[in-house]
Amino acid sequence: MIANLLGFGAGNVPFNYLGCPIFIGQPKVIHFQAIADNIKVKLASWKGALLTIMGRVQLVKAVIHGMMVYSFHIYAWPKTLLKKLDRWIRNFIWSGDISTRKICTVAWQKICTSYDEGGLDIRPLVQVNESLILHLCWKLLSSNNQWAVMCRSRYLRFGMPTGTYLKSSIWNGIKKHVHTVNDNTKWLLGSGHSVSFWLENWLDEPLAVKFNFPVTVYPLLKAKVSSFIENGEWILPATFVNHDVSIRDSIHEIILPRQPMEDQLI
Repeated sequence: MIANLLGFGAGNVPFNYLGCPIFIGQPKVIHFQAIADNIKVKLASWKGALLTIMGRVQLVKAVIHGMMVYSFHIYAWPKTLLKKLDRWIRNFIWSGDISTRKICTVAWQKICTSYDEGGLDIRPLVQVNESLILHLCWKLLSSNNQWAVMCRSRYLRFGMPTGTYLKSSIWNGIKKHVHTVNDNTKWLLGSGHSVSFWLENWLDEPLAVKFNFPVTVYPLLKAKVSSFIENGEWILPATFVNHDVSIRDSIHEIILPRQPMEDQLI
């Protein structure tokens, strides 16, 4: 009905949108083969033998990496394809020809380090891809945008990936980074309305983990941190206070804001 009303043609997946493939299911080589073929044509068409090594390096950074970085922000590419692209780039930089392997006096791992470490600041594509997917995972867990709220409700259960198989092309790459993000983030308390008292990390680890609660009771732990704050002061139940003095002291050491503030994941 919407297609008829607006005059759009209804298509089917897979298709390309702004040069990025849109598909269903786990990312496979076939989904990104067109981009890889374009990169191969680009590298082969340049007269690499007429350029200095630094000229080739600048072409790779400015053009080749730019051809992939958009989809790198969305999908975890198959490592086999990334290694093949790295091999083409390595051969192009050393010899000017993607199919010619040249004996080099400096290890490629050294070349891929930063300028400060003596390299040419060419990042391996696997690292570039993983770093951008890690950033996407951080945005999914910390953002209040509609897409992030929707994905958290669909893909997470008590802050951790669900055990259910989900036919998503994007979640497959994000899922393996959720534990990394959770292990390196903490809630900076404001009002406490957005933070689960038991299940989220606003101390050094979630209280449900500290007290060794079974996962089966997690659905019952719905209290927010704001339920234990009144007029900018902590009000903890006596049973909780008497159970573990060290946890009580850790909570009372948290400075609560006097003015209304939003909770922030940092």
